[in-house]
Amino acid sequence: METIWPYLGDLHALLPPHLAGIVLILCSMLCGMAVGLEREVKDKPAGLKTVALISVGSTIFTLASMLIVSHSFGDPARIAAQVVTGIGFLGAGAIIRDRGTVLGLTTGATIWTVAAIGVLIGAGYAAAGIVLTVVVVGMLTGVRLLEVMVLRACRLTSARILYQPDGGKAFLAILGILDQYRVSDEAWTTSSQGDLEVIDIRYCHYHREHRAFLLQLSRLPQIVEIQMDRSAPRQDESEESIREA
Repeated sequence: METIWPYLGDLHALLPPHLAGIVLILCSMLCGMAVGLEREVKDKPAGLKTVALISVGSTIFTLASMLIVSHSFGDPARIAAQVVTGIGFLGAGAIIRDRGTVLGLTTGATIWTVAAIGVLIGAGYAAAGIVLTVVVVGMLTGVRLLEVMVLRACRLTSARILYQPDGGKAFLAILGILDQYRVSDEAWTTSSQGDLEVIDIRYCHYHREHRAFLLQLSRLPQIVEIQMDRSAPRQDESEESIREA
């Protein structure tokens, strides 16, 4: 234990500069990939490659600031501090606000947090970065259980959308809205009814943000009718097959 303990602290004080840089960048890449894999599985805008690059980039900026200061006078935190400002643009790009509904806020916060972990690793504290990565992944994967406990499980119902084909344009417009609101492909089916096309969608009626896509569909000019199931919605603990978290 005494031989391992020093490696849990600042690696810059323990390893040669070049070796420390390689170890820290590799560690940052693995941490970013771990968080990015969770986002990739849930089909979020910032996936494995994006989150890994954010983590590695933050580490490189931190290492560069320390390297520059070692050859001249200055504050080693100046370059690293700009990562906080710069990463805000990437986080904002992952957030979509549409008619009172906010999407991608968790992904934006994840980008910001991963950048902070990258800076910490670049400062030499790889062990702390690994521990925080485990905490972040645990929060992202375990929050679903907490939401079910606090907000209650989804109550599933269905809606039938009748629309004019319009040469295939209507279906593409509907598909774009479903993708925007993360409605999984398993939640809807298509059929025909005379000259009209029909899409049957299962969705959560209990949570407001899960049914927001219906309002967007109603605004499409090709939509003829939206038939909503008026029966009591059933509860279902499994939301993943209906709406991607």
